[in-house]
Amino acid sequence: MHLRYAWLVTLLASAVSFGAAGSDLSLIEAVKAGNGQSVHSLLKQRANVNAAEPDGMTALHWAVRANDSETAQLLLRAGANAAAANRYGVTPLSLAAVNGNAGLIESLIKAGADPNTATPEGETILMTVARTGNADAVKMLTRHGANVNAREKWQEQTALMYAASENNAAAVKALVEAGADMNLHSKVWNFPEYRYETNGMAVFQLPRGGWTALMFAARQNAKDAAAMLADLKADLNALDGDGTTALQLAIINIHYDLAAMLLRKGADPNTQDRTGMTALYAAADMRSPAGMMTRPNPKLSNQDELDAAGMVKILLERGANPNIALQKPIIGRHNNLAGDTSLGEGATPLARAAKTNDLPLMRLLLEGGADPTLTLKDRTTPAMIASSLEAIQLLVEHGVDVNAFNTNGQTILHNAAGRGANPVIQYVAEKGAKLDKKDKQGRTPLDIALGSGSGRGGAGGARGGAGRVNESTATLLRELMAKK
Repeated sequence: MHLRYAWLVTLLASAVSFGAAGSDLSLIEAVKAGNGQSVHSLLKQRANVNAAEPDGMTALHWAVRANDSETAQLLLRAGANAAAANRYGVTPLSLAAVNGNAGLIESLIKAGADPNTATPEGETILMTVARTGNADAVKMLTRHGANVNAREKWQEQTALMYAASENNAAAVKALVEAGADMNLHSKVWNFPEYRYETNGMAVFQLPRGGWTALMFAARQNAKDAAAMLADLKADLNALDGDGTTALQLAIINIHYDLAAMLLRKGADPNTQDRTGMTALYAAADMRSPAGMMTRPNPKLSNQDELDAAGMVKILLERGANPNIALQKPIIGRHNNLAGDTSLGEGATPLARAAKTNDLPLMRLLLEGGADPTLTLKDRTTPAMIASSLEAIQLLVEHGVDVNAFNTNGQTILHNAAGRGANPVIQYVAEKGAKLDKKDKQGRTPLDIALGSGSGRGGAGGARGGAGRVNESTATLLRELMAKK
């Protein structure tokens, strides 16, 4: 949308005269120079008012581009063609729309310009006006028959989507009052699944597009436009091509204040996208986005009052279910940061918080009803995902079984032995962890401490091969076993 707008403006600004002859060229040059006296004089001499430069630009084009209403009116009275198009399909009406000049728009339409004129890509005059935000110009066009639900050809977006994206609330209201459909969706782009050659793992990119005007507003943090659409009863829970709502889009783009507004106006916090992600999981994920795991609670470009933790709190207050889990890993999300392949089916917001040992968020979720005993598909518990002593203590205190094991047969103790996490080993041993529990490969925590594989069961299971030897961990495990 914005690229096409920049292209149009740059194109028109760089257009040059290559040679209409004699007084015709002089008229165009006089208009470009803003020399009203010369324009009057040349018109009295019957200069060809519709002469065009090689690129199709006429004197009227240049007058309208300069937002010179007086000269444009003079040219129209002298017979200038209001519907003339240059070689790129740009008409004087297109330029009046860029300027948002309602008076010129009306004059051009009355002089024969078509209000449904569109560029070769299908961008209509109304779309251009909607982007500039002049509600009077929007009303002028719709009164003269402009199609409020026309779509451009590239992404199948409408004028309302343009207005919403640019936070033009008054234009949004004018378009809806003129009949614009708030719940139309832009084009959906689907992508094929592909697989890693080494292990056959399926990788998918979620569909792109399928956005409503409200979704464009949510992505752009267009708060005024989003509020207007909500007040006008746009569908707050509409789904895009990958099942994402405007609420989720606001959160994954770190627009928490806008997300909170949508919640107050009735957005459902428990809708899941195709991966099973809810708004609550998204907020937990944005506390430490993939690729930024060492930076808890990044604000990134967020200028809102709320941060991710505040967003989580509001979601819980508004009825978000903390125990809704992912159905597959979040991979290749086009509208977010890099996906996270390590947490897949069964991962809850609490598991996501445990991955980064985010104690404040874990406490908030537990207070909000999160069940710490829920596991991933492979029966990995949040305590197996966590790595810090404090995070594991918190989860055990809330009911996680220290002897729970995943489908690889590994427990918290196996993981801790592989990491050389002696304080964790000491703690879970005191809580009754079985020191001689064997995993599927027949390895005890002591075997793993002595280098028999990595012991990294976690969400991915044992990874095989020789691991590093943790002598101090092996010594600790022997001492603890001797006491048994």
